[in-house]
Amino acid sequence: MPNTKETNTADQKAKYVPGEMSPPVPSALQPPSSENPYLLGNFGPVLRETTAIELRTLGRIPEELEGRLVRIGPCPIGPRDPAVYHWFTGTGLVHGLRLRGGRVEWYRSRFTLSADAAEALGKPPISGPGEPHLPVNTNVMRVGGRLYAVVEAGASPIELDNNLESIARSDFGGTLDGGFTAHPKTDPVTGETFAMCYQPGRPTLRCVALDTNGRAKTRANIPAPHGPMIHDVAFTRNFVIILDLPVTFQPERAPWSVFPYFWNREQPSRVGLLPRNGDLGGLTWFETRACYVFHIVNAYEAEGGEVVVDVVRHPRIFDQDVQGPTEGPPLLVRWTLDRARGRMTESILDDHRGEFPRTNDLRGGQDYRYAYTAHWWGDKNASTGPAYKHDVKKERTEVHDFGPAHASLEPVFVPRQGAKDEDDGYVMAYVFNGERNASDVVILSGQDFTGSPLAVVELPVRVPFGFHGGWFPD
Repeated sequence: MPNTKETNTADQKAKYVPGEMSPPVPSALQPPSSENPYLLGNFGPVLRETTAIELRTLGRIPEELEGRLVRIGPCPIGPRDPAVYHWFTGTGLVHGLRLRGGRVEWYRSRFTLSADAAEALGKPPISGPGEPHLPVNTNVMRVGGRLYAVVEAGASPIELDNNLESIARSDFGGTLDGGFTAHPKTDPVTGETFAMCYQPGRPTLRCVALDTNGRAKTRANIPAPHGPMIHDVAFTRNFVIILDLPVTFQPERAPWSVFPYFWNREQPSRVGLLPRNGDLGGLTWFETRACYVFHIVNAYEAEGGEVVVDVVRHPRIFDQDVQGPTEGPPLLVRWTLDRARGRMTESILDDHRGEFPRTNDLRGGQDYRYAYTAHWWGDKNASTGPAYKHDVKKERTEVHDFGPAHASLEPVFVPRQGAKDEDDGYVMAYVFNGERNASDVVILSGQDFTGSPLAVVELPVRVPFGFHGGWFPD
């Protein structure tokens, strides 16, 4: 880790809050050792919840950063057969760092209380609609003033309190028809939040919109009898983008699998433009090469009427390796959908193998310039490393190397107060520090991305490689 110039807190070990560090999960429930890469190293589970204060901080935390940096990922705490364990199915463990007045108030980790987690931890089960055993482990969102942990493929969100404790499963006040999604996107102009929802065995995709009060409405039920897995969604001024790609529900292919979605060689790849009002009569499809996309970076409508969709494209997933996405390098590419001609073209923006893309959320659905990703090898090594800042206008990438044995998780961009430039702000990331076998929270300057961190907060525990989260200001 590059050295920072100042230290806010004297060298010391983090203090744990009495009574708030849970005992480890009983050894009988710990997953067995294995060669499954998603149970080893920093993918491996952390078997207790933690609350820590007085964390060692190098550098100076910007005082305007008042809020919580939250993320979540899978952390299995029940019995797991390593031969069939799938990374996407572990119990959710949510992490949060609370900042105020240029200082750290606390770090907390809490399991989302699916039924297996509640039982393993000796906690009472939570109430609410939906299947109680389904894990919630993929993202954290805020809508209608409430914080939710979310996952895709049928499970209900779990509402969290300000200390990341699970309150109850939610259907947004009875307005959600079925399960939700892992990767909703909010329009900074209208305040609407869009979600593309799917469930195993359900022959339709649901385009769902939430208003600013956190109430959901299904805008469209889109026929999809082949059961595609759709992780992400995007929007433009007039359209919602739908990814219908060849990973589909195939429980017959591997009846033993806890994650019954696999590569489907017979299924065409296509991208849809759905009018934001959900009018299926206006839905237009564009065919593309066989590939898979977890994440859409951003989308917008160009001056000529074309729709630009920037994505991280994988050549394929869940074909030979059915436990995680390791079948080829992900590339940052641009899809241009020419509505007048009904054609789609592709160009490569960057080949650094970045995943988990983020942008300045204030540019969502609009023309933009900068994106941020974390390194992902896309092979059996299942390893990560530096963070990237992509200038999609100049097709140029800056690299921030956190140092030997360090690996970045999803980078989150936070605009600076009063910022006029799109990249004027802070890039915040949880970073695994292999030298300490623990994790740091690193704060970078958005406009000095390759420079020394503004601040490094040393956490007392690992934050396993996981999925998504965000910055939630006070």
